[in-house]
Amino acid sequence: MRSKYTSCFFSFFYLTALSATYAQQTWFKPDTLTTVTANGRTLVNPWAGGLNASQFLKMHLNADADEDLVVYDRTNSKVTTFLAAADPINAGKKVFIHAPYYETLFPQADNWIILADYNGDGLKDLFTSTSLGISVYQQIKSANAWSWKLMQNVLYTKGFSGNVNLQVSGTDIPGITDIDDDGDLDLLTFDFSGNFIELHQNLSMEKFGVPDSLGDSKNPVFQRNGDCWGNFHKGNNEGFEFGINCDVNGNLGGRILHAGNSILLHDLNGDGNKDLLVGHVSNEHISLLTNSTKGLLANFTAYSNNYPVTNPVLLHIFPAAFMEDVDFDGIKDLLIAPNVPSNDLNQTNFKSSAWYYHNAGSSNNPDFKLVQKDFLQDQMLDVGENSAPSYFDIDGDGDLDMIIGTGGNPVTGGFKGGLWLLKNIGTATEPKFNLESDNYLNLTTALSIFNIKPQWADFNGDGILDLGFAATSTTSLKLEYRFIPNKAAAGAPAQLNIADAVIVTMPTESLTGDSPYFHDADGDGDLDLLVGKAQGNIFYYTNTGTSKQFTFKLETDAFAGVGINFAGRSPQLVVTDFDLDGKADLATVDHTGTLKIFHKADWGKWTERETQLINVNGKASSPVFGNYLSIATGDLNGDKKPDLAIGNNGGGIRLLTNVLPVTVTGVEPPVGMIKVYPNPAGDYVKVLSSRNGTLNVTTLNGSRLLKNVTVTANLEIEIATSNWPAGLYFMELQAGEDREVKKIVVGN
Repeated sequence: MRSKYTSCFFSFFYLTALSATYAQQTWFKPDTLTTVTANGRTLVNPWAGGLNASQFLKMHLNADADEDLVVYDRTNSKVTTFLAAADPINAGKKVFIHAPYYETLFPQADNWIILADYNGDGLKDLFTSTSLGISVYQQIKSANAWSWKLMQNVLYTKGFSGNVNLQVSGTDIPGITDIDDDGDLDLLTFDFSGNFIELHQNLSMEKFGVPDSLGDSKNPVFQRNGDCWGNFHKGNNEGFEFGINCDVNGNLGGRILHAGNSILLHDLNGDGNKDLLVGHVSNEHISLLTNSTKGLLANFTAYSNNYPVTNPVLLHIFPAAFMEDVDFDGIKDLLIAPNVPSNDLNQTNFKSSAWYYHNAGSSNNPDFKLVQKDFLQDQMLDVGENSAPSYFDIDGDGDLDMIIGTGGNPVTGGFKGGLWLLKNIGTATEPKFNLESDNYLNLTTALSIFNIKPQWADFNGDGILDLGFAATSTTSLKLEYRFIPNKAAAGAPAQLNIADAVIVTMPTESLTGDSPYFHDADGDGDLDLLVGKAQGNIFYYTNTGTSKQFTFKLETDAFAGVGINFAGRSPQLVVTDFDLDGKADLATVDHTGTLKIFHKADWGKWTERETQLINVNGKASSPVFGNYLSIATGDLNGDKKPDLAIGNNGGGIRLLTNVLPVTVTGVEPPVGMIKVYPNPAGDYVKVLSSRNGTLNVTTLNGSRLLKNVTVTANLEIEIATSNWPAGLYFMELQAGEDREVKKIVVGN
């Protein structure tokens, strides 16, 4: 016989009436204001999300006089936007302040973006990579607002064998500039051998007298001019060969596999000619090639791989150069970052991968001085790559701290991951974090693992939350799972020792790249298992063993209807009652970069799947948070509603505050098998049941706090709650075949 299920909830006072459907309802808003301090200083942009392989560009995002900063991260396929604004910490100075709203205005892009005014209206337009070549978006301005309009899905050029789409290798960054100073933008890119630069001259001015034509497949305005450009080609290693004849009637012959190049064109010695800074996929240095001729007929005759002369660029692989004024003195500075889609051989430290050189000279006769190797990164939480947040009250002071798993960084002994600890030195309602450790529990030294994903759950069935974590072994490259038993009492400071770590035997079909999440889904007192798979589907296992000995039985390989799908690969999971209806919901993030919530039904049978969840400028939207996301939930501000933290491939964290228009109160309906009071509770809560049975108490995120507490009909019991962190809890009475759930608020 199926169990009867009765659920009594707190009365809710709706600040505004919830719609019959959640589709139009905003669930979360970005939190950019919660304070983080590290090494004695307050971070300006702690929740900006981290950066790896940055491309630095400027444009006007708002209506003031200062150009703002746009950063595209190639590893994360993500735009991050910053407004030029007064420094909130140092009076009289300007800094770049993270402004996530503007990110939502940008189209999804791969490989690279370039901002340049192609039509001469004074507004920068957007060029970006596509599988077919280059797309162009025009900036459209209306009053103080602006947007992008797709003007050309593919650019075409007149080549030697007819009209073809203008291709740029996906590994490259082209140069888009007015090379002949006639008012329209020309394009330079390395050919697919990676050895010669091609000049595609823009003939818009010559044909039409205006710069705004982009042409089409039948009438392209770009034309290949010459076999090569600049009379040089790439040589061996970091060398170049000069004196090459770039005759327009020549033929360069067959092509070989392309390797990858980045191009920056700028006058770097004050002679009025456009010089080159070239990065190559196999090079550690940036190469300066000096140009002796102005205009189309460039002639490069010398190069140097030590640039700048003082503190020259030295990266593990493929440096790319950008010039923008980032210190507000009106003179363009030099920025260097690796132009890579991932961490090649795991030798790049993505915590410090943005070199900034101040220009002590002029924009066209620069004198570059190295300032730092972690531009912007030093002002945000950036653990390197693949950050994975989790919440827990580590110090037992009643508010939530944050523990972040890291993808890894090059350290002594190889590439290893670890844990960062951010202690909440604020309150349960006004959090303020301080970076206490970037090697919590000495995990980096103790274990040879990376891509660490922590989760707090009661792994050993003692009623206390333990620290579990999935990781990849550096030796076997296989998935491993461990938990560290928490030997503290409930609500007391955590007592964790890495030497006590217990290995959890995962299902035999587990693979590297899986994302395990433990949750007692069937209410039997032990942890079941959800696994987000690299192919995009979700496996669901019930634990047919015990909390002492896990035995997993596969129930479905497409849980909640989520089957194999390439776009949504590598889903990461978290379970809690997001809509506060007394039933567990599921939230996922995946390679689409977006957040989804499954809700409004019993476990696994959810009828609603929401994606338009985030408040973006007053509207429910689905912003992109990046690649290889992770997710954690907890009540960060004490309003009894679950907030979110989302980690990403860039190594940073985005915070989302729950803004569902509902307030939890302590008013209880006068029906049911049990009475719970006082509610909200302070140091204790009393329970009076009309039936014999057992009580279980779980937290908002589904972790069991008390297990199988015996209750006798009509005999009041008292449960101490003084050590429970303030928040919302679920008390379940099991009486024979009947169950009843009540919500308990602890603290104000």
